[in-house]
Amino acid sequence: MTKKEVLKAIEHAYEYHVDQMEKVTHLVNGEKVKNPTPRMPNECEFGRWLYGDASRIKGLLGIRFYKNMELIHEFWHIQYEKIYEIYYEHDQEKGLLTKILHHRHRLSKEEFEEAQHYYKDLKQATEDLLEVLTASKRRIIALKERMFLNID
Repeated sequence: MTKKEVLKAIEHAYEYHVDQMEKVTHLVNGEKVKNPTPRMPNECEFGRWLYGDASRIKGLLGIRFYKNMELIHEFWHIQYEKIYEIYYEHDQEKGLLTKILHHRHRLSKEEFEEAQHYYKDLKQATEDLLEVLTASKRRIIALKERMFLNID
């Protein structure tokens, strides 16, 4: 993995989570969202890269930095899972006709307030994740090219 490839992967991770946050924003604003964000941290594009190339990334960024990024990413998905359950869990219990017509259940006031609380936490987690990705990019830029020769 070259320096350029690592930087591109970090930039993609940044853009990916911005896009996913936009989807969640649409969801909590009552809009229909096609292709919801994966629920598990290792199922999203960023997670597949983070966990798939863990030893390489740890070697470049350092274990403590990597672990911090991993924790923030996992927290992001924990908060998202809570929102997902509020908006989609009831849909799984609906009948076939409701699923075909793509009707979603109406949220109660309590569900809506709960979703807003989780959404606020998710926004903060997104800011934290984007900040650590930006810091990761700076770290990679600062590394000498020779650091990438022994990584593969």
